[in-house]
Amino acid sequence: MEQTRRAFAQLVAPGHGRLAGHLDEGALLIASALDPTVVVAEQIERLDALAESVPASSVAELAQRLFGGSDPVPAVHFRGNAANYYDVENSLLHRVLDRRVGIPITLAVVLIEIGRRHDLSLHGVGMPGHFLVGSAEGFVDPFHGGAVLDAQGCQQLFARLAGPGAALPQGALEATAPTLILKRMLYNLASIGVDQERRRALRAVRALLAAFPDANHRDHVQHAYAAAELGQFDEAASAAEAALVTIPEQVRDKLQAQIDGWRARLN
Repeated sequence: MEQTRRAFAQLVAPGHGRLAGHLDEGALLIASALDPTVVVAEQIERLDALAESVPASSVAELAQRLFGGSDPVPAVHFRGNAANYYDVENSLLHRVLDRRVGIPITLAVVLIEIGRRHDLSLHGVGMPGHFLVGSAEGFVDPFHGGAVLDAQGCQQLFARLAGPGAALPQGALEATAPTLILKRMLYNLASIGVDQERRRALRAVRALLAAFPDANHRDHVQHAYAAAELGQFDEAASAAEAALVTIPEQVRDKLQAQIDGWRARLN
């Protein structure tokens, strides 16, 4: 886990320059943090092979061949998992590749990264309530068959989700930075349950959220308590110590006492 966290922290570090072209790597590091059997390089090769199997010269053609329309490719056809939307595996890119189903944001990552391999310029669009993919040809909705929408179509989609008369907020169709896409994926995973297996997953998610350069004291404290829940007291203490730098003074002593308690349990 620590090796994965270091690789993730390096990828999202400011000025790193690689993340915009390696969103797949970031998503797969998230998957690896939750499932240690994931080998990121092998999954990258799967995406390379997938791109080779789906020739396309335009965004609309690629979206149609990946997600539906009149000419889907059965061997690679992806679809939105409307029947089991909140299944954790919908948020893990390797399982999306395995099962060919996902939620809007993971299907968007598939489209963006396959498009990149075809030299098609695509970016994420974090429209409230539903993730899309932006391009010069329009906005693609991978979850609903790869439909290509204009701004009016996006407004109509938003009204269906938010209720009649709901208007898209200003800036809702602007490009979403790759770091924010990864954060949104992690926030989705952070909503998982609290059984023992999922406590381990939550610890991994909190550790990655705390690895972002703009992580605040809440991120570090949440990482600390998620680690402590699993008896990882050294990790918990180290995470909480990172929070001491910016945590409000009125609760600093309380957190320090908790750190001392965790450290004492290591003796």
